[in-house]
Amino acid sequence: MIKADPDAFQKTVRVFLGWQENRPLPFLNELNAFRSEYPVCAIAENPSSRVFEYLSDQGYTRQRRFALLPSRKHFRWLIPQATKRPRIDGLQLYMPHSYLGRMVKSLIVQARASGWEGWVRDSVVIASRADLPIEILLSGATGERDFALSLSPGTPGAFQKLTVQVMRPDGSILGYMKLPMTEGAGDRLRHEATILRDLYSYPELRPHIPRLIFAGLLEGRYVVFQSPLDGKAVPVRFARLHETFLERLHNCRSERRSGLRVVDETGQKWDRIAAHMGAGWQELGRETLRIAGRELEGREVACGIAHGDFAPWNMRMDGGALRLFDWESASWSQPFLWDKFHFMTQTECLLKTRYGRERTDDRGRNRSLYMLYLLNSTGQYWEEGAQDVVIQHREKQLLRLISIHERAA
Repeated sequence: MIKADPDAFQKTVRVFLGWQENRPLPFLNELNAFRSEYPVCAIAENPSSRVFEYLSDQGYTRQRRFALLPSRKHFRWLIPQATKRPRIDGLQLYMPHSYLGRMVKSLIVQARASGWEGWVRDSVVIASRADLPIEILLSGATGERDFALSLSPGTPGAFQKLTVQVMRPDGSILGYMKLPMTEGAGDRLRHEATILRDLYSYPELRPHIPRLIFAGLLEGRYVVFQSPLDGKAVPVRFARLHETFLERLHNCRSERRSGLRVVDETGQKWDRIAAHMGAGWQELGRETLRIAGRELEGREVACGIAHGDFAPWNMRMDGGALRLFDWESASWSQPFLWDKFHFMTQTECLLKTRYGRERTDDRGRNRSLYMLYLLNSTGQYWEEGAQDVVIQHREKQLLRLISIHERAA
């Protein structure tokens, strides 16, 4: 499991404010440390009514109240608390697929709708004397003046990013802004912006992808602001809905590539990462590449556009059509089957979905490509610092496939 980050709250607030790393955050009880003059913003945790009055007296009239969920110690979301506004959800960016996750979200939404505030364990007010830089940017991009914002710092790791759900006061969603929390995440967001611009040149893909509203620098960080994708959660078993979208995606751009070239390129990426993963993984990688090289010699592999993280949590379904966001891992020339393999592997690993001998599960018929996918995604998740269970599942799959190959030989 991913351990809670005790600094997640401060990191989130720092990125949201555009605060530099070497500057102390302006918490209310530490404002005297800013000797020359009070900073342009102030932060108060679990504020009382007297705190709001004091902030107003000091000129901090722009006050944004948030609930910290599930708590300050195990922080995952900041959702708006606005007593003078209609009750809004604020958690549309979180669409859980597990039973426990759905139950927890349902309870939170019901509590908010009822107006009962007792469910909030920790809260914070972020106050300022004027609009924050992020609000100025959003006003220019949307033409709106007033926003409600929900914040989620995402999964800790080398590519962690802050996602901000941008809403009108009535709760209708204007879009999602993503801000990097690490240097690697900034590179990923630049890549995603380029991918979305290029994908939008295909009219047949536009109903299925977010529109890029803004991409550029905000307080020295490269940020991306995208339109929302309406819809509900998708099935967690690979089905015709997913197949239809992948066919449309592949029809936009495709090529036939040498099987040995695919093996070689996978091996080059793997070698760069495997040097840090230990002798066991290095040996497993060599054997995987050897088997795939022998089976794909003289063959061609269909390649083209790939999403890179084709999984239910990056999808919405509306009117029978699939819509996808989070294109930061997309590629222009990847084996077509890898997106499908990824969906099945991730849902097996994280959602306990089971596939029998269905016609849709062609991993056995394409063993060498499946093994290459497992190796490639293992390296990617290792770099990202993903959950151990994700990497362990791939290790078990590779060992099983190699064992089958040895018995057959």
